[in-house]
Amino acid sequence: MNIKDLLSLELGASVSIFNEPFAYVGHALIELDGGQKMRWIYDDNDRMLSIMPDDDELMLFEIVDDELEPDNEVILYQGKEYEFSYEDAGKVVEVEAETATEEEDRFMFADYETSGGGIVRLISNANTGESHVYWGRMVSEDDLASL
Repeated sequence: MNIKDLLSLELGASVSIFNEPFAYVGHALIELDGGQKMRWIYDDNDRMLSIMPDDDELMLFEIVDDELEPDNEVILYQGKEYEFSYEDAGKVVEVEAETATEEEDRFMFADYETSGGGIVRLISNANTGESHVYWGRMVSEDDLASL
């Protein structure tokens, strides 16, 4: 299974990611300030699959209940240091079904990575002022399977 297959999934379909089921319940399409498109696919367990089709980048995130703040471009989470690696912003241009977003919402996000491959993503909604913290990791095509 690859990114193209994921993007063509029907609402309600399930796939296996890291040998765990992921049920597609909704998505948001975000147009980044630089013109690239990012898709967030949500499941029914507070997880989000972040897809950057132009870069063949796929990350699986789960929501974190802790409030985390960077200190000198470093975040400490579960005893590991995550260093700042990327930030961007964009606007939601499409939503379908169950999502944590609405059309026209503007998001800013920043990624922090650890040497072990984990990623902490801080997401702020400029329209509502809400912020969320996600923890995730990169997903390869070998980690995906049809159910």
